[in-house]
Amino acid sequence: MTSRDQALAAIVDAFVPAHDGLPSASQLGVHRRILAEVDALNRPSLRQQLDLLLRVADSGLGNLLLSGRLRAVSAMGQEAREAWLRSLGDSPIALKRTAFQDLKRLTLLLTYGIEDSPWRARTGFVPPDPDAPSPSDVRVRTPRAGEVVEADVAVIGSGAGGGVAAGVLAAAGRRVVVLERAAMVTEAGFGGPELDGLAALFLDRGLSATTDRWIAIRAGSAVGGGTVVNWSSSLRAPAAVRDEWRAAGVGDDLDEHYDAIEAALGVTIAESERNGPNAKLAVGLEALGLPWQLIPRNVQGCGDCGPCAVGCRRGAKQSVLRTFLADACSNGAEILDRSEAVRVLVENGRAAGVVARVPGGEITVRAPQVALAGGSILSPVVLLRSGIATDTAGRTLHMHPVAAIAGVYDEPLSPWSGVPQSVMSDAFGEAEGAWGFRIEAAPTHPGLIASGFPWWDSAGHREVMAQCDRVAAFLGIVRDRTVGRISIARDGGTSIQYAPGAPERELLRRASLELARVHHAAGARQIIPLVTPPHAWRDGEPFDPWLDGLARRSISANRILLFSAHQMSSCRIGTDPRSSVADPDGQVHGTPGLWVTDASAMPTASGVNPMLSLMALARRTATRMAAASSSAGAGRS
Repeated sequence: MTSRDQALAAIVDAFVPAHDGLPSASQLGVHRRILAEVDALNRPSLRQQLDLLLRVADSGLGNLLLSGRLRAVSAMGQEAREAWLRSLGDSPIALKRTAFQDLKRLTLLLTYGIEDSPWRARTGFVPPDPDAPSPSDVRVRTPRAGEVVEADVAVIGSGAGGGVAAGVLAAAGRRVVVLERAAMVTEAGFGGPELDGLAALFLDRGLSATTDRWIAIRAGSAVGGGTVVNWSSSLRAPAAVRDEWRAAGVGDDLDEHYDAIEAALGVTIAESERNGPNAKLAVGLEALGLPWQLIPRNVQGCGDCGPCAVGCRRGAKQSVLRTFLADACSNGAEILDRSEAVRVLVENGRAAGVVARVPGGEITVRAPQVALAGGSILSPVVLLRSGIATDTAGRTLHMHPVAAIAGVYDEPLSPWSGVPQSVMSDAFGEAEGAWGFRIEAAPTHPGLIASGFPWWDSAGHREVMAQCDRVAAFLGIVRDRTVGRISIARDGGTSIQYAPGAPERELLRRASLELARVHHAAGARQIIPLVTPPHAWRDGEPFDPWLDGLARRSISANRILLFSAHQMSSCRIGTDPRSSVADPDGQVHGTPGLWVTDASAMPTASGVNPMLSLMALARRTATRMAAASSSAGAGRS
C-alpha cells in the first residue's frame, strides 16, 4: 500500500472505525472507491489536489504545517485521528474546512451508500421491491465518430427545456436531432441502488459542487435530464417574479404555455400524498399557525416505492421521456446519446449546426436552427467554447441556496418511502419584498443522510445514523438576488463560482431558525442543523437559548452545509444585450438561429421549484422558433 493509500485508509477509518462487529470504512474498500470516483470525474486538477493533501497528511513535517501535529496521520491512533479531523473541520482557514468536508462527505456517502454495506443495513433502510419496468416510447442511438447529420433543428440537451423544444418543433414538422451527453438509461435501470443512480443520472456522478465545495449541486444528466430525477413538484412562478420577467420582455403570454405544460404532464394534487416527513411538516406548520399547501405534481399512478430521485421505474413520473421526447420521436425526431455538444457552428453570422464529442471522435449536426438546452451549468460553457456571448454567458447564475434542518422523532417515518415532496409553505416566500424562502420537505436515503449529517466524532455520527428511520429533513429554499458565474476551468472542466451574498446569508439564517421551530412544534425529540461544529438540540434542553445559539452560528463556507437543485439564469433572456444572452423571444443576441430553451434563459430566479416555469418558457421559445423557420422557408413541406 502506497503512502497515499495508507493516509486515505487511515482517514476513512477515522470517520468510520470498525465497531460492534461492523467493518471499518477501509475494510469496505471506501478509500479505493474514493479514488475511483475522483478519477471518474475526469478532472485532473481534483485528483492532484487530493493527492497533495494525502502526501502532506502522511508526512510528519507536512502534517505539522497542516495541523500542528508532527506525526503522519497513518501513524496516529483513533482518538488522535479524530482530533486531527476536527482541527480541519473547525479551522479558520477555508481551504482546510473544504478538505475536511470533501473527505467527510465522500467517506460517509460511500460507507452508507454501498448497497450491501452493513452500515447501510443498520440505518433501518429496506429497499423497495422493484416494480416491473414500464418502458417509454423513445428511440435513442449512439452515433459513430465522423458522422454528418442533416437536420432542421439541433437541440443541445434532452431535459425539461430540450425535451419540450424537441416535442414542439417535431410536431411542427421540423427534422429534429437531439444531442445528449449522457448515456441512455431506460426504466429498467431506474429506482436501483443509490450510488448507481447518482453515477448514471446526475452531473458529475452526483458529486458536483461549487469551486469551494460549499454548495453541493444536484443536476440531472440523463436522457430526460432533471425531469427523470426530480421530486415532481410542479409550481408556477410567483406573481412578484412574473413582474420581474415582464420587465425582461416575458409577458402574460407565458400563461398559455403554463396551461399547455400542465395538461401535457397531468399536473394535479390528486397524488400528493403525505409520507412521514411531509406529514410532520404539515403538523409543525399548523401548530405554529403558518399556512401550507399541497404541491401539485406531474405523476400518474404514483405508488409508495420512494426512489424517485434515481428515476421512476414504473413510469408514473411524467418526465419528458414519457411526454415530449416520446412525442418528438413519434414525429420523426432522432435522439443521439453519448453526444456532448462542444461548440455551435456559426456561418455568415448565423447558427449553422453543432459539433459534438462522441465515443472515438466527433460528429457534426448541420442545422439552420439550434436550441441550447444543456442546463444552466453547461449551456454557458457551450457558448464560451463557441466564442458566442462571451461577455454575458455564465455571468448571471442563480442557484436557490438551500439550508436543511433534520429532526428525529419518536415514531418511524420511512423518509425514503412514499411521495418525496408534497407539502410546502409560502409563509416566508416574500419576507423581503420579492425575496424570501419556501419551506418544503426532502426525501432521504442512507448515503445522502450520512454525508449531510454533521460529523464531530465517530461515535456521535454512528448514534444518529442508527435513528435514520425516524428522521425528517425540512428545507429552506432561498430565492437569491446575488449572482454567481460559470466559466471554463484551467483543466478544461466547468468552474461553478457561487457564494450567497449578505441578503442570502440572512435569509438562510432565518430559514434555519424557522425550520427548527417547525420541527420543535411538530414534536421532534432531536433537532440537527447541518453545521460544523455540530449544534444539536435534544428534548428536555431549553429550546430558546439553543435557538439563540443557532442564530449566532456563522453562515460561511463549509461551516454550514448548503445544497442546490435549482440552477437558473446563466444565459438569461433580456432586452439589453449588455446584461443578457438572449432577446425576449429567446434568440441569442447577435447570433440568429441560436435560441436558449432551458432554465438558463430565466430572467431571474424563479423562487420556487423551476421545472414548470422553464418548460413553459421553453415552449414559448420553441413556438417562436417554429414561426421563424416557417417564415424563412425551413422545415419539411
